[in-house]
Amino acid sequence: MSFKDIQSKDLSNPPDAAELMNAQWAPCKFNCPVHADVRCYIELAAMGRWRDAIDVIREKLPFASVCGRICHHPCEANCRRNNVDQPVAIREVKRFVSELQGADGATVHKADKQDKGKVAIIGAGPAGMAAALELAKLGYRPTVFEKFPIAGGIPATAIPNYRLPNEVIQQDIDWICAHGVEMQTGVEIGKDKTIADLKADGFEAILVATGLANSRMLDLPGADCEQVFPVLEFLTELAFERKVEVGDDVLVIGGGNVAMDAARSARRLGAKRVRAMCLENEEEMPAWDWEQHEANEEGVEFIHRRGPVEIVETNGKIKCMRARKVLSVFDDQKRFSPVYDDNDIVDIECDTVIMAIGQMPDFGFIEGSSLAKDDRGRLAFTPATQQTNQPEIFACGEIVTPPGSAVEACASGQRVAQAIDMHLSGKKIDIDDSLPEEIGEIPCVTAEKVIKVTRQPVDTEPGEKRCTNFDQVDHNYASSIAAIEARRCMNCGGGAEVLVDKCASCLTCLRVCPFDIPVVTDVARIDSALCQSCGICIAECPANAIVARSWNTNALVEQTAKLIANSKADKKIVAYICGYHATPEAWADADKTSEDMINIFLPSTSRLSAAEILHAFENGADGVIVIASQSGEERYPKTAQRTKKRIAQVKELLAEVGISESRCQLAETAGDNPSALPEALAGAVEAISAE
Repeated sequence: MSFKDIQSKDLSNPPDAAELMNAQWAPCKFNCPVHADVRCYIELAAMGRWRDAIDVIREKLPFASVCGRICHHPCEANCRRNNVDQPVAIREVKRFVSELQGADGATVHKADKQDKGKVAIIGAGPAGMAAALELAKLGYRPTVFEKFPIAGGIPATAIPNYRLPNEVIQQDIDWICAHGVEMQTGVEIGKDKTIADLKADGFEAILVATGLANSRMLDLPGADCEQVFPVLEFLTELAFERKVEVGDDVLVIGGGNVAMDAARSARRLGAKRVRAMCLENEEEMPAWDWEQHEANEEGVEFIHRRGPVEIVETNGKIKCMRARKVLSVFDDQKRFSPVYDDNDIVDIECDTVIMAIGQMPDFGFIEGSSLAKDDRGRLAFTPATQQTNQPEIFACGEIVTPPGSAVEACASGQRVAQAIDMHLSGKKIDIDDSLPEEIGEIPCVTAEKVIKVTRQPVDTEPGEKRCTNFDQVDHNYASSIAAIEARRCMNCGGGAEVLVDKCASCLTCLRVCPFDIPVVTDVARIDSALCQSCGICIAECPANAIVARSWNTNALVEQTAKLIANSKADKKIVAYICGYHATPEAWADADKTSEDMINIFLPSTSRLSAAEILHAFENGADGVIVIASQSGEERYPKTAQRTKKRIAQVKELLAEVGISESRCQLAETAGDNPSALPEALAGAVEAISAE
């Protein structure tokens, strides 16, 4: 291939590139309740593009900071890297990006006008606030009414500070409100205002998003004792830093995540012994595994297969919990139907009991309205339209759905916003819940060829220390760690697609692919479910017959040309830098060397083609430096080898047209060497400047 051939190479995507990207979804996106573009924001984080990453995160997830702390991360549970080593720490990367950028570090997409009508939202939890955000962006004027003095719902009033500090929640609330969402806290609907009052105030639609605000209690003898706490009331008192006194021997009834929060909080309040008693065995416990593990580390003990019968008192003080053996919890249909052995009764000593057996709605908002309940005592509503028995009143979140997570509540709020918009626009409510196909598991033969990279751990305080206070349990990533962890993403489904009408069946893609994915018969074909998105075949294809699903192959040329044109440096030197160095720490000692350079970060140099480098010279660059990872540290196999060959090709082609090959420099660095980047840049700049 000649210099003119590469110089004229068209790198743009075909018109249907967007369709290719959405033809299949990676499991992380598919299984995320809000279908966040995980692949995209993790790739941006791998390049240190934190501002761009938070914009992608918040496009679908308004409670980005909250979910960075407490999300049950189904994206990670379904990460295809599970079949390679360990899943990408998606939640931890999201946490770092969200908290780094804060409320002011993400773009606000405020509507030009909010003149489509007023919508009242009852409840400022994730569901209600997510709905308010979507309605505000659509041009409505949402007002959120919250009975507590702060917004945030259960995350703000019942999740302890050691898991979710108030300032983290406030980041999300502030960003949402910046879109034109009005907040009225300390206003309880049904008491301070009624639904009739809201209608009289001109609200054209009303959304009930009050969640499960009350604790379920058991009607046991002794349950009215002073030292029996409903779990939400107990946790809310702590959230507002009110004094709560527990005894030395606390028994928490329940095996869910809220029970774990209560048990761990009781330890922090000074209880010498805390036990959680539940109907389930270890495998059946509903609390997440990591919640159980952390509770155990903090000294919480577990009593399995016991059900409460009676709270035994002496002189108004709790003496013990009388409990019976549980034979089974679920029937053959997996429905909750516990069976007990009343001949096996034990007394479990304790002086404090916290009831954490579930939550239930607070129907106080119904006062003054004609809202109906169904035959099971729940708020009556139609799931397809999200409407109650009154068409202008909608419902979402846990008031009408099974108990779930913050991200699931956000998804419910976003769905109801669509329904409200359709209703107020005079359209039939018809929400399309269909999804693209999910990419399957990575085959073993492919997984074996993926470079194994250890998941970056989170620094966590030891159990014996953290149970003495309400300080944060685990610490955030540093930016360097977040970028390195993000580089573990395999960009599933975002890789190569062959344009068969351009393919010459030359076998180049088959020859260069590190994973042996292409199949060449009459033309080449690449299975997107197998492709690992390294981009090597795209960069090497002589016919330009391969495009990427998840990145625009012309974008780098356009970005470079723009930066060169805007540069005021005497010598315009472009540095293409692998993602290992896309962090402030790596640049701490490199600023002086690089202050006049044009620095462009890449997830890997595997995608950087000879054509893209030559286009930089064509657009006015005086020199190009490629900073690549050392062999053995690259993100993809063969990266170091292919990068060296492309640089050699560029040098050869530059010489053909009378340009010194010294103006193109390659430097390989070690990712864990802090002086590697400034030294590599200094040496390369010196070589270029000598010309």
